[in-house]
Amino acid sequence: MHCVEYPTCTQLRHLNKEEEVKHLETVNGLNSEVQHVERSVWQEEMKVPAFLQLSIGDLRMPFSDEITYIIVGLAVLLFLVAAAILAWQIYQFCKHKSRTDGNGKGTQSTEEKSMQNGTAGTDDGDSQIQRHNYKVAKLQDKIEKLSRCLSPTSSLSELDSMDLDSPLEDEDGGEMPRGCLRFSLFYDSELSRLVVTVLDAGGLPVRDFSHSVDPFVRVRLLSGPPSEQSSLCCVLQEWDTRLVKNSRSPSFGDQFSYSLPEDELPAITVKLEVKDFDKYSRHNALGEVRRPLKNVNLHYPMEVLEELQALEKDLVGEVLLSLKYLPTSQRIEVGLLKIKTVSHSSHEDKVLYARTSLSCNQCKLKQQKTPLKPKLDVTVFNEILTFSLPDPQIRECIITVHVYEVHTERKKSKHLIGRLVLRKRKTSEDEHWSRMMQCVRQPVAKWHPLYI
Repeated sequence: MHCVEYPTCTQLRHLNKEEEVKHLETVNGLNSEVQHVERSVWQEEMKVPAFLQLSIGDLRMPFSDEITYIIVGLAVLLFLVAAAILAWQIYQFCKHKSRTDGNGKGTQSTEEKSMQNGTAGTDDGDSQIQRHNYKVAKLQDKIEKLSRCLSPTSSLSELDSMDLDSPLEDEDGGEMPRGCLRFSLFYDSELSRLVVTVLDAGGLPVRDFSHSVDPFVRVRLLSGPPSEQSSLCCVLQEWDTRLVKNSRSPSFGDQFSYSLPEDELPAITVKLEVKDFDKYSRHNALGEVRRPLKNVNLHYPMEVLEELQALEKDLVGEVLLSLKYLPTSQRIEVGLLKIKTVSHSSHEDKVLYARTSLSCNQCKLKQQKTPLKPKLDVTVFNEILTFSLPDPQIRECIITVHVYEVHTERKKSKHLIGRLVLRKRKTSEDEHWSRMMQCVRQPVAKWHPLYI
C-alpha cells in the first residue's frame, strides 16, 4: 500500500502566498497594459502637427545671415553711443562739481587770509565791497529795464499801442540825435535803370539795456499817386542791406538797381530806413531819409549825406473791415472783405493774403490767416475770422491786420505790403469799435487805411 502524504499547514500557507503574489503580478501587468493602451489612444487623439514638433536647434531667424549681422552691428553701435553719452554726462558732472568745490575752497582761503592779515587788509576788502556793490547796482538797473520790456502789461498794451517808429526822446523830453546816412544815386540812361548805393552811417543811437546796435538799411522805391484823385502810393521795390553787428558807424557798400523809364523818375521817391535788428520781435526803426527824384539830375552819380529823421508812414492801400460782437458766446468776428492797393506792374503772377491777430486784456489770442487770392486793384476776400474773447468786460483790445504779397513764380518771395491796427484802450476807443459795441450781433463795416 502506498502512503499518501498530505501537505502540512506551513506548506499550505506558503503555497497560498505564492499564488497571491502571482495573482498580484498578473493584475499589475494588466493595469500597466491598460494604461499603455489609454496613453496611446490619447496621443493619437491629441496628435501635434509636424511643423510644431521642432526642436530648439531647428528654430532660426527669418532673415539672412547678412541682415542678422547688420542688426547686431547696429545694436552694438547704439550701445556704444549711449555709453559715450553717459560718460560725457558723468565727465561734465565731475567737472562742474570740482569747479564748485574749488570756488568754495577759494572763498575759504580768502577769508582765512583776510583774518590773518587783520587790519592790513581792510582797505582791500572795502574796495572789493564797493566794486561788488557797483556791479550789483548795475545788474539791478538792467533787470529793471528788462522787466519793463518783458512785463505782460508792456508787452501787449504798451508795446503794441506804442509805435516803435516814434521819435526817440531823451530824459529831458528833447529829441535825441539819430545819426546820419550816406548814400549815392545814379541813373544809367543806356540801361534805363536807377542805381542806389548805400555807403555808410554814423552816430547811430544804441539800445538802453545792451548799449549796442545791430543796424541795417531797408531801401524802398515809392511811386507817387497815379492820379490826383487817389492818395495811395505804390512800393515798386524793396531791398535790405547786409547786417552789421554792434556798430554805431557801420559801412555797408551795398548796391541795388531797378529798371525804370526816365520819364517816370520825377514820380519816384527813394526812402531809406535805418533799423536795429531784433531776432525775437519787430526791428526798431532808428530813423529814415527821403529823397524825391523830381528836378534832380541823376545822369552823374550824386552822393548824399543827410541826418536821419523820424519815420513817417506811407499810405499804400485801404482795407474794408467788418466787426461783429457776440456777447452771449463771448466771440468777435473779424471780416476781411476787400483790400484796395495800387500796383505799378501787372498782377498776373502775384497773390495776396492777410494775417489777422487779436489781443484782448493783455492776452494775445491765436492769429489766423486768409487763403491766397489773386491780386487786383480791389482784391475781394470775404473771409470771416472768429476769435473767442476770454473776458466779456473788454478793457483793452488790439486788432492787427498784416497784408502780404507773394509771387507765384518765385519761392520765398513774400513781403509786407502794409499794416492795419485797430485799438480799444481803457480811456479811448476807435470809432469802428464803438459802433460795433453799439450794434451788438450786427456786422459793422468800415474802410481803414493801410500803412507801411
